[in-house]
Amino acid sequence: MEKRDHIHEILLQYAPLMARIAATHEADQALREDLLQDISLAVWHAVENFRGDSSMKTFIARVAHNRAVDHVLKETRRQDRHNLSDPLLDLVSTDSHQHSDNTYDLMTAMRRLPLKFRQVISLQLEGFNQAEIAHTLGINEANVAKRASRARVQLQKLMEQ
Repeated sequence: MEKRDHIHEILLQYAPLMARIAATHEADQALREDLLQDISLAVWHAVENFRGDSSMKTFIARVAHNRAVDHVLKETRRQDRHNLSDPLLDLVSTDSHQHSDNTYDLMTAMRRLPLKFRQVISLQLEGFNQAEIAHTLGINEANVAKRASRARVQLQKLMEQ
């Protein structure tokens, strides 16, 4: 029972972080809720493998980002198979009705970034430093800096549209 309580505490403590990661990667609310459940389940399974190499927050973020990447890739393949329109384009057209000046909000703009840039920016917004982001994504700190710089340039362009 003690282990179950520990995992429950972890899931409660990091629920906002996991929800923000899910929101960064999925615009559709129903799919975002499914993704959040997948992330929670992945965290629940992964916690027993936590070795303490990083903070628990970094560990949770890594599990969540890995699950979110899998989700994005799966949805992309599904859309390609079914030859459906891009839901991000649908979101953009919906946003243009909501925003008369045709500007994107930050979350919509972030979803338009390539996945590797989206990951870095979302972790920076969560307050992770470069070393933690590098550890979470399995890349070196120089790559984190390059991706962050390129992501900011692309975000700025998207936000100005």
